[in-house]
Amino acid sequence: MVVYFYIIVMGRIRLNMKLKSRCLILLMFSWVFLNSSCSYMVKNDRHQIYSKPRYGIDKFVVVRGYNLHYVEEGEGQPILLIPGAFSTYRSWNRIIPYLSARYKLICVDYLGVGDSDKPRSGFGYTIEEQTDLIVKMIEALQISKVQIFGVSYGGAIALNLAARFPEKVDKIISIEGNGIKHQNAPYRPMKGFLRWPVVGEIFAGVIRSGFADKLVSKSVMGKAWEQMSEAEKKEIVEIVSQNNKTASRVSWYRISRTIETSRDFSDEAKTIQTPILYLYGGNSLHQSMAETNADFLKTHLRNVKIVRFDDGIHDLELQKPKEVATLVLEFLAKTGTNEHKVFNANTQTSK
Repeated sequence: MVVYFYIIVMGRIRLNMKLKSRCLILLMFSWVFLNSSCSYMVKNDRHQIYSKPRYGIDKFVVVRGYNLHYVEEGEGQPILLIPGAFSTYRSWNRIIPYLSARYKLICVDYLGVGDSDKPRSGFGYTIEEQTDLIVKMIEALQISKVQIFGVSYGGAIALNLAARFPEKVDKIISIEGNGIKHQNAPYRPMKGFLRWPVVGEIFAGVIRSGFADKLVSKSVMGKAWEQMSEAEKKEIVEIVSQNNKTASRVSWYRISRTIETSRDFSDEAKTIQTPILYLYGGNSLHQSMAETNADFLKTHLRNVKIVRFDDGIHDLELQKPKEVATLVLEFLAKTGTNEHKVFNANTQTSK
């Protein structure tokens, strides 16, 4: 439509090529801005979904007036899966087949992503706010105790829940989930773009458009990208593309600032009795932060198993779904754990 309009108008106006090019760029940016304003839902009271899940069934639960979307797959004891920052439940697509054979998976779009509500005011997207909503979700689904698996932002929510609501949690699996404040907070470039309304809406519109899907995918996978097959790369791009299609400037901006805005719950975390499996990667872009958290856990908690993948990235569930699922299933099957060990996943030797 934009190109068609350009051809009609420019064909009738005598302008030099340089000015025509500028007009085209202006029109394209106007289209992106318009697209960014209407391509996602702030409030999803009608419980609409923008695309069907690859696995499972779409469901919604309303808590505190917010519509939370999740996908349910499998049978057995429930595992609540919380994706990382800016990600939807689709980030679990590569690991779902391995876990759903033994457990009922509840893969949630936390508030601010996917088909869940994306409030522009009244919600700060802090770790504790998301945790409070997840607890209400657990209660609404009438689950007495649940096992929680979270990545990054989702992993921090899982740890916060174990610290503040231990009666709700059976076991915790966290991939590079953060539990303490850091000086070097991630997502600084993204915060710069998303902070300003006009520039941020254009940036979010470009993300939603799909133009940057492959670039984002390569950035997410880091050093692991070149080691993947073409089929695996295609699968990752598809997951990232689906994650990006509902990008919201306000929620993404506030999520990008969560380390600054969330309350430090490290003192409460020291009291966690819930068994924890903590995974991180040696090639993670946030390796320093992950190691700080791993050191904190092994210093203050006894019932924790820490596993490092030397060649692992931040999103291990995308890079090594089978290996991660194997560790998770072994951890969940084990009873009466009381260990304090750090393992190298490449050799499975303790340190």
